[in-house]
Amino acid sequence: MNFPFTAIVGQEQFKLALLLNSIDPSLGGVLAIGDKGTGKTTLIRSLSDLLNCNFVNLPIGASEDRVLGHINLEKLINDKSEEVQIGLLAKANNGFLYIDEINLLNDYLMDVLLDASASGKYHLEREGISKVFDSKFCLVGSMNPEEGELRPQLKDRFGLSVHIKTTDKLIDRTTIVKNRLAFDSNPIAFSSQFADEQKQLALQITTAKNKLLKVTILPSVIDYCSSLAVANAVEGLRADILLVKTARAYASLYQKDSVSTEDVDAIKDFVLNHRKNNTPPPSEQSQNQKEEEKNTPPQKPQEQNETAVFNPIIPKDKIQFDSALDIGVQQSIQQNTTKNTLDRRKSVGQYLAKDQFEVFNKTQNETVTQQIIFLLDSSGSMLQEEVIAQAKGIVEKIVRNKKASTIQFSLVTLFQGEAVTVLEKTSKETTFIQALQELKTGGKTNIVAGFKHIKNILAQAEAKKIDLVLVSDGHFCSSFGLEEIIGSYQFHCKKINELILVDTETGIVQLGSMKQLSEALNGTYQKLELEL
Repeated sequence: MNFPFTAIVGQEQFKLALLLNSIDPSLGGVLAIGDKGTGKTTLIRSLSDLLNCNFVNLPIGASEDRVLGHINLEKLINDKSEEVQIGLLAKANNGFLYIDEINLLNDYLMDVLLDASASGKYHLEREGISKVFDSKFCLVGSMNPEEGELRPQLKDRFGLSVHIKTTDKLIDRTTIVKNRLAFDSNPIAFSSQFADEQKQLALQITTAKNKLLKVTILPSVIDYCSSLAVANAVEGLRADILLVKTARAYASLYQKDSVSTEDVDAIKDFVLNHRKNNTPPPSEQSQNQKEEEKNTPPQKPQEQNETAVFNPIIPKDKIQFDSALDIGVQQSIQQNTTKNTLDRRKSVGQYLAKDQFEVFNKTQNETVTQQIIFLLDSSGSMLQEEVIAQAKGIVEKIVRNKKASTIQFSLVTLFQGEAVTVLEKTSKETTFIQALQELKTGGKTNIVAGFKHIKNILAQAEAKKIDLVLVSDGHFCSSFGLEEIIGSYQFHCKKINELILVDTETGIVQLGSMKQLSEALNGTYQKLELEL
């Protein structure tokens, strides 16, 4: 028995977003961004139980066969019958498909999920068969931004989004605990207290679904929605359409005959929060200012919270690595090997044609690739003697000397007390160097946030060898002790093959944090001889 939906305390915005998707499934699902342990899974299970529909929880590590479906080889061999084992997408048809930590899901599966959710069906091509499955489900994803962001183009595919926060109201917290204990002790007795409310809400949803297409949408409302989209500088027209459709579902939920601008205001954050661009488009005047800034040497900020941009200074042959990142020698690690894999199509086809089961293998060329992730400290402490310019130069020199189609580069910076993934898995040297040159410097060094961003990159990495180059002076946030930093690296960066630490600390009195970190993590340590 599931917890009653109407007994859940708090998360009113998340509840409303789910209800609107239940009334109009074409809205495109809900992305919940925020804290863990706030009852998101319980909420979705409860609503699916209320609506008597399917609920599927898709794990992050699910294989493609499990998600899409596959042929049951046991049935094929023993019974000589071709039976398709349906995937999770088909099982979620006419229900909810929930993915926790969706930002860590494989990009390919993410694209498949979003396409299936939008079209309401998907094609399964396996071992000589071709089938179409219905997949009309409400896709619900949850994520914690501290563990890595979802790509903007994927985030935009979600119709609505909500921000989840743990309630700080004492009365709400105590009520939640009491309700949970009461439900666990006697689920039937507890649920019976909310039976009338459950029936009333179910009837309200059914009535709203039947009324949806009868709700009038005036031209003035459409104009208002488009003006909101323009004001928030969203890309494309998806936001305009969703504002209108979501407001219509909201009006239908509350038994209104037409959509008003007040209805739009009630739901606009659902549509715009994850799409709006807070950076206004550049004007002609700002472009001229940028040209002037390029010709003006940067001024050194007096405070750490101020920012500046420094061009890279390429170091001379003063830094060498014994590892694959020796920046004094241009290298290319492309090489081809072969591997044998099961040819499932040929094996199954042979069995169906000749009633003989024989395993066929196929030879595939496999390209050995390398990924280099740069974690660059761009905080205020790197302004000392303009060290950041030479730190950028180190990164640029490695990229220039390692350029090859089989090598990918990622760049994460530590800036203003946060971490930012600037580029992910690019082989384009010019794109990388341009982004490197435009990096700003200022603020504190939150290295733990940097490791969390790297975890997100590693979750989607396909390279055979992954190296992490940390360039920093070791002046990390005082709130993080060395033990905590070490533990964070060991937890988030498990897939790193080689860790290289470039110490840029200057001054007569030095902390030596980078040296200590290198010894604790068995990394390759190099002290940069700065050209001051």
